[in-house]
Amino acid sequence: MSDSTFDRSDALPLADVRTLRHGFGARGATGVSLTAIRPIVGFGGTALLISYAGLNAWTALVALLAILLIVAAVFGTLASRWPVEGSVQGWARQLVGARVGFITGWLHLCSYSLFMASLAYFDVQRIFYLVGFESPSIVMANVVTSLVMLLATLVNFLPRAWGMALVVAAVVASLIGCVGYSIALIAGHSSRGLADVIGQSGSQPAGEWLTGSFLVALAWAAAFAFRGFELPADMSEEIRDAPRAVPRAMFTTLIVGGALTILAGLSIALVVPAAPAVTADLASNPYAASDGSTVAAAMGTGAAKLLALLIVIATFAAVSVFQIAASRTVWTMARDRELPASAWLVRVTDRRRIPRNALIVAGVIGVTLPFVISKVKSAYILQGASVAPLMIAFLIPMLGRLTRRARSTWRSGPFSLGGWATPLTAVAAIALLGLAVNSLWPREILYGTGSAKWIPAVLLVVLAVAGLLLMAWAFRGNGIHVRNHGHVDRYLHQRILLAHTGTCSVCHRDLAHGEEVFWNPEAHVTICVTCNDDVVV
Repeated sequence: MSDSTFDRSDALPLADVRTLRHGFGARGATGVSLTAIRPIVGFGGTALLISYAGLNAWTALVALLAILLIVAAVFGTLASRWPVEGSVQGWARQLVGARVGFITGWLHLCSYSLFMASLAYFDVQRIFYLVGFESPSIVMANVVTSLVMLLATLVNFLPRAWGMALVVAAVVASLIGCVGYSIALIAGHSSRGLADVIGQSGSQPAGEWLTGSFLVALAWAAAFAFRGFELPADMSEEIRDAPRAVPRAMFTTLIVGGALTILAGLSIALVVPAAPAVTADLASNPYAASDGSTVAAAMGTGAAKLLALLIVIATFAAVSVFQIAASRTVWTMARDRELPASAWLVRVTDRRRIPRNALIVAGVIGVTLPFVISKVKSAYILQGASVAPLMIAFLIPMLGRLTRRARSTWRSGPFSLGGWATPLTAVAAIALLGLAVNSLWPREILYGTGSAKWIPAVLLVVLAVAGLLLMAWAFRGNGIHVRNHGHVDRYLHQRILLAHTGTCSVCHRDLAHGEEVFWNPEAHVTICVTCNDDVVV
């Protein structure tokens, strides 16, 4: 297809196609990921799970951790082979194709956008609790939530040292909260033994919790627990030695963060009988009953408010980190020229090289979404609705990985699972599909009565249709303006002969098989010889 067949405005070269600047090592990446997971959420989350599914609900955290460790193992092989910004979007693009990569990135972005709004909303409820306003109006809560989202956006524009200080504060808050409070609760305030919190379900007969209340707990745990373990992969191009550092960071995060979360959850399960009003409190107080009832009854109001403060710090940092993840997905899709105003969205700042405009878009979404929350149940619906898009976005590269393996076209990076790769990928794919379906199941106990219980499923359909329409626009004219780098292999030498046809990432000229081009290992693009003379790489 010649250049005359498409709009020249789509072919305007970007001023700079380089990647973002390396700013994280393995430790920094692990810290950011731990911040996203928020192990301290085990306190507030487990009280909520118990109110829905009984004292054994904390075991849903154990099951979810086992699933995500398998997912992390497979993701580690993908991140090692393709250490590209945007993680699942880039992997799906390489494994399946550009259009599937677009849908994957869209679902990933929508999931984080929905989750950020609900996460900030509940953080604001804790702030109100700390200052003595336990029942704010919806309008007041929405306005303050929007301000919190704005502040989280501004934090991401500060020098990286400020951001890392917030990450350190969040990690320390989770460590103090999980270890300190768990030991104090278990040692001094347990009212049950470990055997009493295994096999006890909500209202169901013994032995049926695997098919009933446990699935409710698993659905809700998937909504807020262990989200963000893949965040180092989202920032791969900003991490030094990413092919090795990213898999290690994901595993470390899940093992440490998962253990702390489960410890916190178990401590609440052992103590909660000392505060039988937990379920009633949750109905009237949306900020997390473990702060206001279980911990307060066991250790006093002062201890409960200190724990609430630690959760506020950890959650605010997580909201800020999730905005980074969302902005990197926007930036990656813009770099591939798949979004409107791509040339504007892909710009980075001159000195720090952060995707400023993509961050602005993520911030605008975050500031706006809280106003769709009309009642506490709406925030629960947003959290539940955010699970299925994320699980599907995780599932797509899994299926692509299985297809590559079946065709014997897979080549491992520095991190490899060897002969375990295929069975683990299959198990992970099945588990992710199950988590997606489980989160969408129309349960009144989670999403409300009547039509409200169908809202998460309807939202998924709406998001999917919107994504397909946007994809049709992005790939109009057979996608000639979209960056075609499906043939790129990151192990190629900087000056290469193309083994396939392709497109120059700057001028969009069709490149022929065998043509000599330049491979940019930072931006993961091919550039024709003419353009290479004019672009700093």
